[in-house]
Amino acid sequence: MSTILEAVGDYLQTGSYGTLGTNIFLAMMPDTPDTLIAVHENSGQLPQFTMGSAAVAVNVPGIQVICRATRSDYPTARDTAESVRSYLGAVTQTSLSGLSILRIEPQGSVQPLGEDENQRPLVSVNFSCMVLP
Repeated sequence: MSTILEAVGDYLQTGSYGTLGTNIFLAMMPDTPDTLIAVHENSGQLPQFTMGSAAVAVNVPGIQVICRATRSDYPTARDTAESVRSYLGAVTQTSLSGLSILRIEPQGSVQPLGEDENQRPLVSVNFSCMVLP
């Protein structure tokens, strides 16, 4: 079974956002290419339990997607982040890479992160993912 990171990466690739290892990266952001999407795990939220059970009913991991574009091309980074936000935000009650996902929910709007050391714009969007164990 995949992790939420792998499932989201595969789903972005399936949605024609790019190719894993070429311009979609998991848990890393290499120096090249200039334009890319990086998917990172973050702390998420507390798991959900059902009444009277010690077993986790729903895991709620978090992910952050960072979009980078060529030097001084903020509109492309922002547009990509908005598109990813809509694409992932539409995921409900499905199976992705063997994970049973109830929902991928955007946590707010896209967030500019400034520029990297090569003056390439960075824009992020965060998600909570509701995943059955």
